[in-house]
Amino acid sequence: MIHPNSSAAMASIAPVTGQARIEVLRVIRENQPITRQDIAASLGWEINRVTGRVRELLDKNNIIEAGNDESHSVKRGLLRAV
Repeated sequence: MIHPNSSAAMASIAPVTGQARIEVLRVIRENQPITRQDIAASLGWEINRVTGRVRELLDKNNIIEAGNDESHSVKRGLLRAV
């Protein structure tokens, strides 16, 4: 069961996270396949703000993991819109 304070907090940020999720999905659609780091750079956001929205989109099956970008020294996951 969710505590009433948690429910209220989630409801208060829903419009903000919803709009952020829309922005992330737009960038993915326009630039796919794309990494989380490239999404953050495109939007001028911190990576932490992007990863939460990406997780929400993955959970809702709006996007999928589409392999890895190995052009960097660290392997980075690529994302595609469904």
